[in-house]
Amino acid sequence: MKKSVLKITAITLCLIMLAFVTGCNGKEIEIDMSSAASIAPVSSEPKSQFIINPLTGKETLDPAAKNNRPVAIMINNLKPTAQEVQTGLDQADIVYEAYAEGGITRLLAVFKDISKADTIGTIRSARYSYIDLAMGHDAVYIHAGINSSHATPHVKETGIDNINLLGGKFNGMSFRESNGKALEHTLYTSGEKIVNGLKKLGWRTELKYNTENWQNFVTDDTEVTPTDKCDSVSVTMSSGYVSTFEFDSATKTYKKFSGSSTHKDYKSGKQLEFKNVLVLKTSVTALSSDGYIVKTGLDGGSGYYVTNGGYTNIKWSKGSTKNPIKITLEDGSVCPYNPGNTWVCLVNQKNSVTIKDNSPVSSTVSATVSK
Repeated sequence: MKKSVLKITAITLCLIMLAFVTGCNGKEIEIDMSSAASIAPVSSEPKSQFIINPLTGKETLDPAAKNNRPVAIMINNLKPTAQEVQTGLDQADIVYEAYAEGGITRLLAVFKDISKADTIGTIRSARYSYIDLAMGHDAVYIHAGINSSHATPHVKETGIDNINLLGGKFNGMSFRESNGKALEHTLYTSGEKIVNGLKKLGWRTELKYNTENWQNFVTDDTEVTPTDKCDSVSVTMSSGYVSTFEFDSATKTYKKFSGSSTHKDYKSGKQLEFKNVLVLKTSVTALSSDGYIVKTGLDGGSGYYVTNGGYTNIKWSKGSTKNPIKITLEDGSVCPYNPGNTWVCLVNQKNSVTIKDNSPVSSTVSATVSK
């Protein structure tokens, strides 16, 4: 279409010039061009077909999904068995890592537009604190099984819309896949199955609250780089669970490691990577009498925002159950946040967080910044 417009314009100009020189009777005439229509340039810049995803700040969201209610899915993180068959975390907008039991962590993967997701899993049972994290996004909470002593009462208390994939009325929303692991590590779902299942249930799929951006996102061309360097950050969730992120200057993302092992997606074989890492210090309290089942505190505190090869000291808060986690700078002012996906570590404030600066001129190669 663009070429046609330019061609017609060129022909029109030639005819005007010809008319200026020669009249119909072959004599030279003069044409007043003051009233001629101006020729506007044709823009070569294509308009984006996407809008800003409020969970990532990236212009990647289909406009039809603008009012989509997010979906939050419980992901099995047992080492090494479950991690070896995890998939779908690379498609999530936000991944939360928090405590489940006995020092073991589980993950909550949050998707703004679940319809675009492929296989996701493996999926495990609900736990207390993850319910509040999902509520903070007005999300449909998906899990497989539930801790009846603590999570079940909290589900009733909050009224969260939750899908227990082991429940009969949710048949067809998940599937088992033979992956060489025990049965409890074989349950998966997909974006298509969730979308179809929600339609059959007739549940609300439009966002009702927390419609604004999750954080104070800047634009892609105004990204922030903290002044304090962070080439890697290791978060000791427990003695057996250490989440490490190493900065890749080529992609400007942090590559994920589980301990010393590369944390990969089971299906694609690619290493997980995140634009942003949030390390949020918190309290951890026992829910069961033996202290095995625990609750990750969501009352707020201090932490670190890691992005673009640097880190910033921050404060974080959540407030009521329906509020999302928000961060600010230490003085309470707005914390600029880079567009992209985020991994959130909700770590026991008693545990270590090690941030490394590998600069040759750095006087401190490795500094443990936890207190």
